[in-house]
Order: sequence, then C-alpha cells, then structure tokens
Amino acid sequence: MTRRNLILTIVFAIIVLAELTGRLIENITLEYLSKPLIMIWITIYFLLNAKKRTFRTGVLFAFFFSWVGDMFLMFSDGYDNEMFFYAGVGGFFFAQVSYIMVFLLNTENNIKGLLLRNPLWIIPFVGYGALIYIILYPSLEGIMVPVIPVYAISLIGMSLAALNRRDRVNLESFQLVFTGSVFFVISDSLIAINKFHAEIPRAGFLIMFTYILAQYLIMRGLILEREKPVSR
Repeated sequence: MTRRNLILTIVFAIIVLAELTGRLIENITLEYLSKPLIMIWITIYFLLNAKKRTFRTGVLFAFFFSWVGDMFLMFSDGYDNEMFFYAGVGGFFFAQVSYIMVFLLNTENNIKGLLLRNPLWIIPFVGYGALIYIILYPSLEGIMVPVIPVYAISLIGMSLAALNRRDRVNLESFQLVFTGSVFFVISDSLIAINKFHAEIPRAGFLIMFTYILAQYLIMRGLILEREKPVSR
C-alpha cells in the first residue's frame, strides 16, 4: 500500500468509526458530520486508484446518486419527513441503475455473462425479492405500494448484474463487487424491514455497517477491473 493510500485509509477509518459510533449512541451530530463524507471519500479513492477509464463516468454517476440518497435518508431520520425518505429511495434507484449499466457494459473479454450461460441463477434472487415484498406488503400504504417493488427490482437487478460479471472480469474484481452487491441487498432489506415491518435492534448500526461495506467492496472491485484489449 502506498503512503498516500495508507493516509486515505486512516482517514476513512476515522469517518466510519464516527458514523458507526453516532449510530450506536444515537448522536445525530456525529452522523451529520460523518455520513456525507463516506461517498466523497470512496469517490476520491476510486479516482486516484482506478486504472480503467472507460467506465469512470458510469461509476461516478453511481457514487453521486448514492451520495444523494445518503443525504436525503439522513434528513429523513433527522427531521422525520417522509418526503426525504422518498427522495432518498429515488437517489438509490438511480444509483442501482448506474451500477447495472457499469456491470453489464464493461468487461475484460467477450465471454458471455453467467446469467446468459445459466439463467437459473436468477431464480433465488427473484425469490428473495418476492419474499421481502410479501413480508412488507401488509404494512405498505399509498405510493410505497408500487415504489418498493420497483426499487427492489433495481436492487436485485444490480446484484444479478454483479453476478453476471463472473468470468467476464478477473476473479478478484468479480468477488469483491459481487460480495459488495450482496451486502447492499442486505442493507436495504434491513431498512425496509425496520421501517415497514418490525423494529430491528441496533438497526441504524447494522444498516450503515453493511452499507459502508457494500460501497467499499464494490469500489475496490471496480479498481481492479482491467481494460479490454483493443482488437487488431
């Protein structure tokens, strides 16, 4: 690890520690100071370390919309305003769409995606999404009835797109990004269950821990993705 990256990692550890501590002790000030910095740090680290340039715009869109979602959800918690929650879901919807485009359109070779070779992999993901919706449905009202399944499709689609990278990129990049996508699904599932079904102990801590891990792993995996050789 270079000196620059070591310093950046220490800074990130401080940001994450402040955010998670704020969640554990329910200190809104700590959250307001630290949460906006998470995706800013991830973006800076990515830009300083990613070798592949062809997908930078799409990745930056995903990071930006994730930051927008973070801010609105933070204000939703702080001001107990449902409109902020809806806006946060919208931000993350566009983040998932951006990630899907990046995962599907950028590869290191011309091998077919895993889902084209074995579409049965789709079944457990769709089944999980359907199960979560069935659990949540009795508590959903108004605009949330159609919004939740639309967002769930984008979230599950993002993780499927990450799975589809198998053999299309180097193994380490695939493993990190796919693992990150699974943690993203876990984090958003916790949000939905805690908000619409049943209160989860230490929900704020668990949601942010899995979310930070998700974004970090996806970012590190994308840094390792290599450019496709130019055909001659």
